[in-house]
Amino acid sequence: MLKLILIPAAQTDWRATGRLAGDTDLPLNETGHRQAILWASQLSTMHPAIVRCGPEQSTKQTASIIAHQLGIRMRTVKNLREMNLGHWQGLTIQDFEERFPKVHRQWRAEPESIEPPEGETVSAVADRLATALLKIRKKHEDETVALPLGQYAFAILRCRLIDDSYARFWEYVDEEQQYQTVDLPDEPTK
Repeated sequence: MLKLILIPAAQTDWRATGRLAGDTDLPLNETGHRQAILWASQLSTMHPAIVRCGPEQSTKQTASIIAHQLGIRMRTVKNLREMNLGHWQGLTIQDFEERFPKVHRQWRAEPESIEPPEGETVSAVADRLATALLKIRKKHEDETVALPLGQYAFAILRCRLIDDSYARFWEYVDEEQQYQTVDLPDEPTK
């Protein structure tokens, strides 16, 4: 059985100030570096075999710190990238709510119903992440894999793998950053 450790990318300055980052390339801030080091020490007892992450800077830095601390390899997987929020990237949450109140309310009520201009839907991201997980499952069957992910990708996978609904999507996006373990049963043989 494949065990996944879903890890939210550690803190960036945009995350700390409530900006919508999406897949914008942002470095970790000092708090983010400390978070990644702390998570690495907590994950050591789970013995991950490898760290897989998306291509954006914050997830790569989080993955690199964890991999270095644990003495394991790290690999970037294009399909694990964070959700593209299109033209909304860079806005503060408050600015977004004030400028687009109706869209904001709908996004909060039904996150899967909104497509950011020039961005991606939740379902498109979920499908892309599922494709990545299929490849990870084939390469790392019966191993533990650490997956640092952007905050929206992290929430989408938690909803898809644990809840089978997006009812808790915003809870996962907004909560204090914590990792989550998920066991993926072996695929049935044909």
